[in-house]
Amino acid sequence: MKKHRVAFAGFEHSHMFGIYNDLSENSDFEIAGAWEQDEKTKLTAQERGVVFTHGSFDELLGTDCDTVAIGAHYGARGELVIKALKNGKNIISDKPLCTSIDEIEKIKTLAEEKNLTVCVFLSLRQNPDILGAVTAIKNGVIGKVNNIIFEGEHPLNYGKRAAWYFEDGKHGGVINDIAVHGIDLVRLMTGSNIKTVDKAKEWNFFAAEEPNFKDSAQFMLTLESGAGVIADVSYSAPDAYGYTHPSYWHFRVFGSLGMIDFGENIDGVTLYPKAGEIEKIEPIKPERDALSEFLAAVRGEIDNGEYTHNMLEAARQTLIIENSAEVR
Repeated sequence: MKKHRVAFAGFEHSHMFGIYNDLSENSDFEIAGAWEQDEKTKLTAQERGVVFTHGSFDELLGTDCDTVAIGAHYGARGELVIKALKNGKNIISDKPLCTSIDEIEKIKTLAEEKNLTVCVFLSLRQNPDILGAVTAIKNGVIGKVNNIIFEGEHPLNYGKRAAWYFEDGKHGGVINDIAVHGIDLVRLMTGSNIKTVDKAKEWNFFAAEEPNFKDSAQFMLTLESGAGVIADVSYSAPDAYGYTHPSYWHFRVFGSLGMIDFGENIDGVTLYPKAGEIEKIEPIKPERDALSEFLAAVRGEIDNGEYTHNMLEAARQTLIIENSAEVR
């Protein structure tokens, strides 16, 4: 079968190097080209093995490619995604996909009209423990879900994190940046969307050098199912522990028949039933990795409409929370 050709637009977030390397090593894909508008970022990317082939985004879109992978700063992504879709290209994007609901709506319309696939790299989906927990909840092991609490605290890494994070118009908010992972999993485990944003707030505390940057965020939601969600998605984790602490993607889900506790850095998935002994939920190895799942959607091996809808709906609902946040 012909290799799927992917052209890269932007490397301002370091996540793109992982995607670039994964594509390079995957025999189903071929890198069709690369472009970066920022010269400093371009030099860094070249040092990490990226080969640049085009001098503008328009030139890149004119190349023989099936998909464009987007990794510019957050504020630039929506416009690039929309332009690529108009040119008949599928999308692979680092999260967040964009920074406005208007952009999401345009992306949704174009993807549907042109039958194109949009992938947002939501890496928690492929974690075997998390997949096992989500599947058990969907299968009713804790009955009807009533309460969800999740934490997604990240390190700020000020001075190491890209400087554009702290520039006006380039970031788009800590909730939009981080919470999309959690909202995606909430939708997967409950099959329910957000009914109301009961409270959301963002404020500056840890980034003292950047007082306009809101590094802390918490919110409370009610789902259409009636369940409540409470979350903290702040850049509050100690830099020394990076992404290794227990509050990095930690979920506790309570239902009519018990509770499940799981997370990225939690040892296994624990079920606390309403009656009976504590149990461990078996991990589930995903059928496909993120790139293979995307390609399966493109090729119609899985439902492309459902796949793209879930990606865009997680992004849209996260932006609803972001837009509802009280900034102080």
